[in-house]
Amino acid sequence: MNLGKEIRLKKIWKHERAVIIPFDHGQYGGVPSGLENPLQLTERIARTSADAILVTPGVLRSVVPAVNNLGIVLRLDGGFTKYTQVAGDYEQVCSIEYAVQSGADAGIVFTFVGTPFDAKSLGRLGAVAEKAEQWGLPLISEVLPPSLLNNHFEREIFEPAVNGESLEVETRVVSRIAAEHGADVVKTRYAGNVIAFRGVVESCGAKVIVAGGPNVQQGNAALLSFAHDCVEAGAAGIVFGRNVWQHPKMEKLIAALCAIVHENESVHSALKLLK
Repeated sequence: MNLGKEIRLKKIWKHERAVIIPFDHGQYGGVPSGLENPLQLTERIARTSADAILVTPGVLRSVVPAVNNLGIVLRLDGGFTKYTQVAGDYEQVCSIEYAVQSGADAGIVFTFVGTPFDAKSLGRLGAVAEKAEQWGLPLISEVLPPSLLNNHFEREIFEPAVNGESLEVETRVVSRIAAEHGADVVKTRYAGNVIAFRGVVESCGAKVIVAGGPNVQQGNAALLSFAHDCVEAGAAGIVFGRNVWQHPKMEKLIAALCAIVHENESVHSALKLLK
């Protein structure tokens, strides 16, 4: 890994594992509850122990005054929205040069594996990875098992997966594919159990960070247990969005998540921070 990537990764991985708060959701769905004021949200996150935020180029320009010591993961691509009738590959909307000039510490692209356009998507990942290597920018591939694509976009827009594999196997396969195409970090969904997901982490060939996905409905203990399982499985961090900034006690929740992810605290101990 080149020197530029090493330096930038340290801005995000200040600890062994990172807590990243994404709020790039508006690029697909407009204005979800909790994202009405990105600057104010960034100000609140910057006062916590979270390590980084994940934002789009447009949002980054508006939150610069509040970033402080937060690492910046910049969304480099975009594409269809909640109004799109037919899903297709994302397109690059931000160059690597622009990301570096904007002060980003990493870039992220979505990679669609197991779709009719996965060859195009993987080719795009490889091309962006090559450019990112030249500029010393760490690259994250956000890649999901085909079975979870409709869940992620919250609509039935993709053909159902019919490969006959379990979710755990799909996750292991797509994560390795993304790493093979040049990703330094793979962002995916937690699948199975600690032992099964440890297999994903150990076979990937790149850092693995875990997306939060749709809101965890079972409450605080379930969300913190989820984070704890990610740590136990060896993940390099968590990327929790709606579960964080739609929480009524966001700052306290981030403190609890950081206690688990940064300090290996138990769920029982972390729950006390939410009182």
